[in-house]
Amino acid sequence: MSIEAPDAQARERDEELFCYGHPKTPTRLRCSRCERPICGRCAIPASVGQHCPECVAEARKSAPKVRTVLAATAPATRAILIVTGAVFLGQLFIPGLTGRFQALPIAMANGEWWRFVTPMLVHGGAFHLLMNGYVLFIIGPAVEQRYGAARFISIYLAAGIGGSIASFAFNHPLQPSVGASGAILGLIGALMADLYRRKDSPNAKMQLAGMWRWLAFIFGIGIASQVLGELGVRFILIDNYAHAGGLILGAAVGFGLGTAGGRRSSWGPPVASTVVILFVGLAIYRIAELSA
Repeated sequence: MSIEAPDAQARERDEELFCYGHPKTPTRLRCSRCERPICGRCAIPASVGQHCPECVAEARKSAPKVRTVLAATAPATRAILIVTGAVFLGQLFIPGLTGRFQALPIAMANGEWWRFVTPMLVHGGAFHLLMNGYVLFIIGPAVEQRYGAARFISIYLAAGIGGSIASFAFNHPLQPSVGASGAILGLIGALMADLYRRKDSPNAKMQLAGMWRWLAFIFGIGIASQVLGELGVRFILIDNYAHAGGLILGAAVGFGLGTAGGRRSSWGPPVASTVVILFVGLAIYRIAELSA
């Protein structure tokens, strides 16, 4: 009868191992990926065995980034919400920012032309910001997915400027105006332009009818606010001219650009160009009127 020497695996089991991260700590555990000796403090449970911190860090670097639904499907909407929120923080901490960015017809006529763009960035308070932000969060992704990010931004900016032009043209020279509602109404207009193109579809026809009801509600509140203001009752101050201007120009630009990957009406570019020219002419006329 002979006694055989233990095999290599048996010898390895009998060897005393020390954790690579804690050299004085004996252990019998190994990382199931790289086989480093690890102690209970270093071991990170995995679906199979346990991993060392280095292997876990390496796996995290190579893992795909997880994005929110808004970031994945509507990055332009998300960017506008972030920028608008950041500007509102600036309004709270930078004296004079709101006054510098708001629409003010007399100042716009005297060369402060940036005010045709910046009013869509500033708001009249947290409630105003939250209301506009909520509507943009709801309507923005639907419009962006139809038109694509580049067209979406073009429509938003054009509608915001259109709202500022209408406010500039029809409000009192000393009447200030702020908010992104003109730009947001433009997105609604662009969505309605797309639904109108597909009006033969029962679903599109139903959605278009719903949008008309929504517009009636928005402008109904605006008209009521204006009437109450004329009677001396302080209510929510709503710039109906900015709403109407943003809606019209947003619808025209959306109709002219066409949706991403979709067919564009042959009437689209001429209609959009005509409306843009009319708005520019309106702004020039008002500038001449206030500068006289």
